[in-house]
Amino acid sequence: MKSKLRIFLAFSLVMIVFGSGCSKCKQETAAARPLPASLGTYGPVVAGAFYPGDPAELKTMVQSYLDQASAPELSGKLFGVMSPHAGYIFSGPVAAYAYKALAAQGKKKFVIIAPSHHYPGAGLVAVLNADYYQTPLGKVKIARDKAQELYSQGDWVTADTQFFSQEHAGEVQIPFLQTAMGDEIEIALIVMPDPRLEVAQKLAAALLKVFPPDQWLFIASSDMSHYHSDAIAKQMDRNSLNLIEQMNIDQLSMEGSGPVRTAELCGLGPVLAVMQAFKDSGSGVPVVLNARNSFDTTGQNPDRVVGYGSVAFVLGGQAAAKPAGAEPEVEELKPYGGDLSQNQKKALMKIARLSVETYVKENKIPELSVTDPRLKEIGAAFVRLKKFGDLRGCIGHVLAQEPLYLCVRDVACSAAKHDPRFPPVSKEELKDLEYEISVLSPLAPVRNLAIIKVGRDGLVMRMGPYQGLLLPQVPVEQGWDHDTFLSHTCLKAGMSSDCWHNPEVQIFRFQGLVFGEKELK
Repeated sequence: MKSKLRIFLAFSLVMIVFGSGCSKCKQETAAARPLPASLGTYGPVVAGAFYPGDPAELKTMVQSYLDQASAPELSGKLFGVMSPHAGYIFSGPVAAYAYKALAAQGKKKFVIIAPSHHYPGAGLVAVLNADYYQTPLGKVKIARDKAQELYSQGDWVTADTQFFSQEHAGEVQIPFLQTAMGDEIEIALIVMPDPRLEVAQKLAAALLKVFPPDQWLFIASSDMSHYHSDAIAKQMDRNSLNLIEQMNIDQLSMEGSGPVRTAELCGLGPVLAVMQAFKDSGSGVPVVLNARNSFDTTGQNPDRVVGYGSVAFVLGGQAAAKPAGAEPEVEELKPYGGDLSQNQKKALMKIARLSVETYVKENKIPELSVTDPRLKEIGAAFVRLKKFGDLRGCIGHVLAQEPLYLCVRDVACSAAKHDPRFPPVSKEELKDLEYEISVLSPLAPVRNLAIIKVGRDGLVMRMGPYQGLLLPQVPVEQGWDHDTFLSHTCLKAGMSSDCWHNPEVQIFRFQGLVFGEKELK
């Protein structure tokens, strides 16, 4: 009997071990998550648009940019770069600095991480499932085995081709690689339709797992500020680069994606992902190689520029001196889109009054149509309502998100019925309302508090979840001096009145083109 029991127990133990092994095999099989059939050779998508479609012309153009860029001296091991992705005539001279740094490392394997300009995808990361990427300079091998590994990380990785069908941000990096690195390069191409930090951190962990940094280099494709004046763009871009140099990932994410964007990166997700992977790989420093904008590179339209930067992420390196051209703070800040004529001011005032009266009387926001192209420019504005000289409502947008005339319409309606400090405006009050519009400039970070001028500048204070704003006319109406203005902005943000002494508090200023009904008559 004991002998039979021993045999039974031994058999059971074997079955348990065997069953456990089978379960593991099933898990590994399920985790494989095979890619769909390969697309074969993919692209090009934007040849002849963002860069020349003729091979000889393209090769000559890229080589000329590389020849003009100085080879950076990096004391350490290169992990990756940030490189811009606009049309070559605009951003090519800046991108060349990143590729000079990559060429100096001698590696042949690159992970390109680009944003999605056309298709959103909450929580998703897309990997190109093809064997080669075609450009006018020839075919580049895609590491499909690595695409398979990344795809196997979970269903948050997709191989949906829509994310690549119109996307230029990854493709424009490839001719630079072909020219700077020569033949036999290998790439993986990733698009991030969701730039949130949690997605970037998930991707960063997968990058380090699938693409060993001793074999692969990472390229984050991103432009910087969009459509500000040359002076404002330089200040905003310097702020973005400061956060990158400081490896302040959380702050960069917040400033780049919050309701008030003071760090503009259209490739925010890719930059955050590379920064996180870089941070998790060991100690090192980001080094700004070059930073300019479209006015610097082409001389075109200084009132509406796009910013570009090349940054090297160097493991074990030491911080380099900041590049020349760190701009002094600008005294005068122009509104988004520039100044307004008297007739344009009158048109906006008419829109504000019509919007409030329609919203109060009929509880609907009016449909509007304007022909003036200036009023269709993206803008930011506040509308203040007063009754017998006292404030009756004030709402606005400090960040330009929609055409100026629609912004004025929307904030006027909100000021009338949705300012939490006041009850909604009644029909009986409409005849007694006075209107004031402030058309705002972009925010500019304050480095020297002495530049703040009472009556000219509005202020925004921010630290973590705390944020407060005061318009330029408020300290004048209240009779505040410079320091009192700063203190009351702190209080508006829900912080202590002396918060402006705290180096962790961010201070931004803006200016407004302020006009009321009386002065327009």
